[in-house]
Amino acid sequence: MDIENLVKLAQKDEDNAFYELISLNKEKMYVTAYAYVNNKEDALDIVQESVYKAYTSIKKLKEPKFFNTWITRIVINCSIDLVRKNKKLKISKEEELMINGAYLGDLKEEKIDLREAISCLDEKFKAVVILKYFHQLTLVEVADTLGMPLGTVKTYLNKALKALRIELREVD
Repeated sequence: MDIENLVKLAQKDEDNAFYELISLNKEKMYVTAYAYVNNKEDALDIVQESVYKAYTSIKKLKEPKFFNTWITRIVINCSIDLVRKNKKLKISKEEELMINGAYLGDLKEEKIDLREAISCLDEKFKAVVILKYFHQLTLVEVADTLGMPLGTVKTYLNKALKALRIELREVD
């Protein structure tokens, strides 16, 4: 069954249809959340909160074909909210590696550096990078998801990549 039909069924209180929609998107949701918080437990909390928000407001979605965009935007907003809440509670890299050792243990140091560099980006730049490179969206799709002009997305991506190049050179 296609997404539009599943959304229409979910809007008519068909829980199985909503479950199917979430099942199709759960990995992307987790990847997006993790890219923001770099923490397995927080990413799972964000996904859970996003699913709840989507479930309680799916009837407000006017265009069923934009479900994927809509759910991604919810995850981004929940991620940004959590980052803002926890901004004061930053822990050191070593503590994070100890806490998430099982999850990050198989990652190469370069990937950890890249994730840290991405986490340092301004939120508007971070969203563009995550959608472009973690979700493999085109720039047009990124613009649609974030509700901004294509030119702005291109500018943000350019600035983000420039900042990442600078940040990753300093790490070496």
